[in-house]
Amino acid sequence: MFHSSRQTLAGREFFHVTVAGIAAETAQKEARTAIEAALTAIEAAGFSSKNLVRSRLFARDAQVRRIASDVRLEVLTGALRSASSSYVDARRLPVGSSMCVDLVALGVGSHAAKQVREYIPHIAPPMFVTVDGCAFLSGVTDMSDRFEDQLVCIRDTILNSVAQAGGTTSGIVNIDAHIARTLDADHAWAAISALFPGSNARISLTQVDGYSAPQKLVELETTLVLG
Repeated sequence: MFHSSRQTLAGREFFHVTVAGIAAETAQKEARTAIEAALTAIEAAGFSSKNLVRSRLFARDAQVRRIASDVRLEVLTGALRSASSSYVDARRLPVGSSMCVDLVALGVGSHAAKQVREYIPHIAPPMFVTVDGCAFLSGVTDMSDRFEDQLVCIRDTILNSVAQAGGTTSGIVNIDAHIARTLDADHAWAAISALFPGSNARISLTQVDGYSAPQKLVELETTLVLG
C-alpha cells in the first residue's frame, strides 16, 4: 500500500505519504524499509525530508508497535526528528503487512530551520517541532480511569506545550484525534470539540484498536500557527 497527497493547511503546503510494510524476515526490517521508502517519496515529490514535521505508525499488535517505534527512533533522528505518534490497528493494514507509516513534510524553503523541543525528562517523542511559524505537537495521551478525565489531562499537557511554543489556543488549526473503538464516536467528537474554546481547529476523528498502554482511550495530535 502506497498513497501520497498534497494538502494545504493555514496557507502552507504539506506532502503526506503512507507506506505499508512488506512482509520481511523481521518486523524491524519491515519497519525500516517502509520508513525509508516514505522518506524517498518525500524527496521524489520535491519536498525535503529535513522538513519532516510528523510521523505516525499503525501496527498489527502491541509488540509490532513497540518494534516499529524503536526503529523509527533510530531512523528519524537529527534533522529528521519530528512530532510522532503510534497506534495499534490491524484492520487498516493490507494482507501481509504488520505495520504502516504516515509521514508529513512541510513545503518550505531551506532557509526555514526546524527546531525541536524535547520533554524533560527526555522521552521517545519530542514535545513539539516548530518550523515556518507553525508548531507540531506529538500525540498526547493519558491513563486516567475515565475518558473524560483523560481528556482533561491531555488538554493540560497540550496547553503547556502551546505556551512553551509561544502560541495560544486560538492558533490551534488542526487536531487529529485517535479514539478507541470502544468509545462512542459522537460523544468523543463533542467532548474533543469543546476542549479549546475560541479555537476554530479542524478536527479529524479516527478509531483505532489500541495505544502504547491498554488504559489509554484517546490520543490527540495538535498543530498550531504561532504569532
